[in-house]
Amino acid sequence: MRDVAARAGVSLGTVSNVLNNPDRVGADIRERVEQTMRELDFVPSRAAGQLRSRRSELIGVVVPDVGNPFWAAVLRGVEEGVEAAGLTMVVASTHQDPDRQRHVLLGLESQGVDGLVIAPIVDRASDWAAFERRRFGVVTLERQGQGSGGAWVSLDNVRGARLAMAHLIAGGHRRIALVNGPASVSWCAERREGAAQALRDVGLEPEDVLVDVEVRDLTVAEGAAAVAPLLDEGLVTAVMCVNDMLALGALLAMQERGIRVPGDVALVGYDDADFAPALNPPLTTVRQPSYAMGLAAAGLLLRAGERTPGEHVEFEANLVVRASSGPADGGRRVGAGAVTEP
Repeated sequence: MRDVAARAGVSLGTVSNVLNNPDRVGADIRERVEQTMRELDFVPSRAAGQLRSRRSELIGVVVPDVGNPFWAAVLRGVEEGVEAAGLTMVVASTHQDPDRQRHVLLGLESQGVDGLVIAPIVDRASDWAAFERRRFGVVTLERQGQGSGGAWVSLDNVRGARLAMAHLIAGGHRRIALVNGPASVSWCAERREGAAQALRDVGLEPEDVLVDVEVRDLTVAEGAAAVAPLLDEGLVTAVMCVNDMLALGALLAMQERGIRVPGDVALVGYDDADFAPALNPPLTTVRQPSYAMGLAAAGLLLRAGERTPGEHVEFEANLVVRASSGPADGGRRVGAGAVTEP
């Protein structure tokens, strides 16, 4: 800044105003200072400004996988919300790894982010306790336990999985693979519980119907690998996946083997990612309003000084029935919370 001031023939305070309060500087002087900055390749130091103001204007956002279209849409929602307030996102993925979650949170803490939005893959509030004291605090993308004072945005995962499993049961399926993530991940555990509840609702025991398959990461490759042995041995007539990336992998594995969907094996996903209706056949899935969830999380975060303890936004799950599972009633509405699409 001293070099810029010397070359432009202005005071150090004028350079500071050009950077931080440009309206206070006349147009001619501002242009001269900015031209000098370009000539010197001068870039203001965010770190130095942060030391002075104790604000970074950064928001940390941690999700399981930024490559998953569902989480990408959530990020777009968060981004729109925080950018409107002049804030910038710093994004990281955990890939269902508790150690990685701890590592990325330590990195965000060292960057001095002013707040955190996190979809935790381990419900371990101590990992993000330091962020509760930051300017905007923490908003989690999962339901908080009863009595928690934390803010959260979520969808009723139990209800969503219950709708999906009930649809397969109504189609006559009694050997159903549930391709799920680690039980330590809250929404994976909730979706398993919802599937089990749907079976109990009709007098079936989960252990008699479900073939539980656990994968480490919720990706296309893991989905294909998870169902391959079940398909090769003809052990199931339906597959329910806890996200659409797994379902896409399962569908590819079925197509490689010449298995007709849904004629031989029915398939249901979860999320309603943008690609779901474009698959062949179009994928039956549980719709989550991903972009709206991200926007709601940003809104809660920015209301840090006004939030009430435990304040939250919860979205309702809906089952979108498409051709991959075959509508249970020939194309009409299929139970509460279910809609049909071509």
